[in-house]
Amino acid sequence: MVETALLLPPLLSAIILGSLYALMAMGLTLIYSTIRILNFAHGAFFMAGAYIVWWLNTPESATRLFGTMIPVSGLQLPLFVAVIPAVIIIFGAGVVTQKALILPLIRKPNTLITTLVATLALATILESVATVIFGGGRFSYAQELVVGNVRFGELIVTYVEIIQFAVAIGVLAALYLFLKKSRIGIGMRAVAQDLDAASLCGINTQTVYLLTFGIGAALAALAGFLLTNTIFLSPSVGATPLTIAFIVVVFGGIGSVPGTVIASYVVALVQQYVTLLLDPSWGLSFAFILMIAVLIIRPRGLFGFKET
Repeated sequence: MVETALLLPPLLSAIILGSLYALMAMGLTLIYSTIRILNFAHGAFFMAGAYIVWWLNTPESATRLFGTMIPVSGLQLPLFVAVIPAVIIIFGAGVVTQKALILPLIRKPNTLITTLVATLALATILESVATVIFGGGRFSYAQELVVGNVRFGELIVTYVEIIQFAVAIGVLAALYLFLKKSRIGIGMRAVAQDLDAASLCGINTQTVYLLTFGIGAALAALAGFLLTNTIFLSPSVGATPLTIAFIVVVFGGIGSVPGTVIASYVVALVQQYVTLLLDPSWGLSFAFILMIAVLIIRPRGLFGFKET
């Protein structure tokens, strides 16, 4: 029988991990609810954001590009400074992707399938580019985000985990206020609810599409920075986070912001306790099982809405 003391650390880890899952999955939710496409390049933006931070943070003598030791960066910016240009760059990449790749496909037949294939192709290309530039090896940041931990009774929490949780919750709260209070956020919600009515009200839907895709990509980049602080960085590092993000948005209801948040914590909780009671290799499998079980009972997910 599992002791009560052993059940608390996974609960704490699930709260922290669930916040990061919500940050990652929220980009997918915003893009689908507003533009009605599934962005399979989300994991590639996750990877690209993490690589940009690594590049800006790594000393010049260790910046390996194209399989050699080429002095390119040498900036060695602190991690919290390096993440700012990384998020801005990936935001811009998201806007360009929407303008150049998604927009021409939106008004064509079978939009969902064609955009899905297009973003999958983009993800494959970006992963190949990262492999060519940085090689297929694994990297870690030149410096740690922060060192140390704090103890709460029997629980030990690292400062990195505290920062991951605080940043994720802070960004999600800021995003909520942005969607509720700002003119752009209200426009995004209006387009998500009724595209035709929003257009008649004078909302520039093309601008909303561009900003939504950019914000979604930026959220992926930020999640990439936060999550890769505790794992190695490689060109394929975005694959598992992308899988989990899709499980979360389908489980919570595609396009539902509250569903995404709730599902993120549920999936993280299931993974942590399955890891404790069975084996770490079962964590992702049980997340899939949970998603399938919910879809059998409620095909739209927990908070999903009917398509009109």
